[in-house]
Amino acid sequence: MDVFVLMPNHLHGIINVGAPLVGALDYVIVKNNRAGTSPAPTLGDIVGSFKSLCMYNCRNNNLNAGKLWQRNYYERVIRDEYELTRIREYIIHNPLQWDEDEYNPENLQGQTCVSALIQKSHLQKC
Repeated sequence: MDVFVLMPNHLHGIINVGAPLVGALDYVIVKNNRAGTSPAPTLGDIVGSFKSLCMYNCRNNNLNAGKLWQRNYYERVIRDEYELTRIREYIIHNPLQWDEDEYNPENLQGQTCVSALIQKSHLQKC
C-alpha cells in the first residue's frame, strides 16, 4: 500500500497493483506437471481480503464492530505522476477536513448518517 489514512468513518489509500508481488514466487501451482506462479490478485481480491482481515481482528479482540464495511468501494486508475502526487496530497491532508465533513456526527444537526446520505443522493439526482 502506498499512502493511506484511516478516518473515523472511512479509509483513503492507494494500492499499487502493478508492482511485483512480494513472495509471488513462493506460491507454486502444479498443473499438467508444469509449475508456475499463482495469478496476481485482482483489486477486488485485495480489498476483500483487507475487509475480511479487519473483521477477523475485530472479532478476535472482542470488538463489536457490527457492520463495519459498505458493500462496494471507490476505485480510480492513477495514470501519471502528476495525478499520483495530487491524490497523495489529498489523502495526507484529508484529516484536516474532518471538522467540516458532512458525515462528522457533530455536523449532522439531528440527522442520522443514513438521512444525510439520502439527502445528499437526492440532491445529486436533481
